[in-house]
Amino acid sequence: MSRQITQPELGKRLRRLRTERGLSQRDLATGSVNQSYISLLEKGARVPTLEVVMQLAKALDVPVRALVGDVDLPATGDDRNGGQLVQDLLTSSAIEHGDLGQAQVRLTAAYRAARGTGPANAVLHHGLALERVLDLRNLHEPRYELLAELMTAAEQSGVPEAVVRTRIALAGAARDVGKLGEALTSVEAAEQEIRDTAFVRGAEHVRLLAVHASVLSDAGGGIEVERILDRMLEIAAQLGSPPISGRAHWVASITLARLGAVDRSLGHLRAAREMLAHPGTSLRDWARFSRAAASALLDAGADLPEITTHMQAARAATAATEALADPSASVSLEVRYALACGEPERALEIAATLNDGELSGIERVRFVLAVGRAQRRCGRIEEATATLRRAAQLAEDAAAYRRAAEIWREAAE
Repeated sequence: MSRQITQPELGKRLRRLRTERGLSQRDLATGSVNQSYISLLEKGARVPTLEVVMQLAKALDVPVRALVGDVDLPATGDDRNGGQLVQDLLTSSAIEHGDLGQAQVRLTAAYRAARGTGPANAVLHHGLALERVLDLRNLHEPRYELLAELMTAAEQSGVPEAVVRTRIALAGAARDVGKLGEALTSVEAAEQEIRDTAFVRGAEHVRLLAVHASVLSDAGGGIEVERILDRMLEIAAQLGSPPISGRAHWVASITLARLGAVDRSLGHLRAAREMLAHPGTSLRDWARFSRAAASALLDAGADLPEITTHMQAARAATAATEALADPSASVSLEVRYALACGEPERALEIAATLNDGELSGIERVRFVLAVGRAQRRCGRIEEATATLRRAAQLAEDAAAYRRAAEIWREAAE
């Protein structure tokens, strides 16, 4: 007979695993789990949901069972026969072992079932879990479509935090598919809504400001972007969590690099690297950070040794995870890196392995722009001009008008 997890069993395991790794309660604070809640868990004063246990297991880099032992967790939603709990545990196991494809299959089935019969909260629970997996797999279009559906459930839930959480994710997804105008509308709405929620000046607020800054930088923003970055870094510092601060510096470094402030970008990049070299940072996240850093430095025309450091880190972390969530984006990055290394012929060879239709948004612009520049360096002038014009048009389609204007000028040279 299965039994609910009882305290203080989990609290004792959590404290032991945390102290064995030399972590503070603050170090474990992430997402919806703050330091005070972790303290209550360790004291046996709270019984966590499966979602919370999964977050803690990830931060500790242990299987879920290391925390729950041989007992069951309370299922989310109204699941009296435990069937959904089994599915949730199978899903968490797939995520722990890096099988994101299997996790996506299971979460998609759970989400569809919830949409058919469940309340808005159940739809949101499974939908947002699925959204996270789609994000990890860099499946931008499906993620955007899912979040557009979830906004209805969020609004029906009557929970302001659900609306804000979903809207922030939708803004990021819209940015990733090149819908910068829609992304900006969503993020500005979330800025207003978050003021009356428990998220204000918390981790989700940092995330909101990060998305806002990235959307504006892709659209060619300037002074306003820096103001948003300052607010983001201030809130992150007050939270006192290295993973949160590390990600804030990560966003600041990438955003400033895109704005051409290379020296300031490098300062934030070093801070991010130091803070993210932390047990709570997964190899997958480290690979994403390294790829994003290399991409931003390539955008900014930074020194090749600095770019190479992050390219090597990205390759190593990707190999260690034994999974490449977004091979097309990695090919695009390798094309741009080869060009920066002064190897336009090699850049074109790599580019020939990728159909740029597999990319979306600004990443597609970067790739086509790099191909055009490589063609020009190889003396293929007419072809290069046509490719650069295409890159400019793609930037316009993505509402990145400042970038489009720069590329149009380059094509006319």
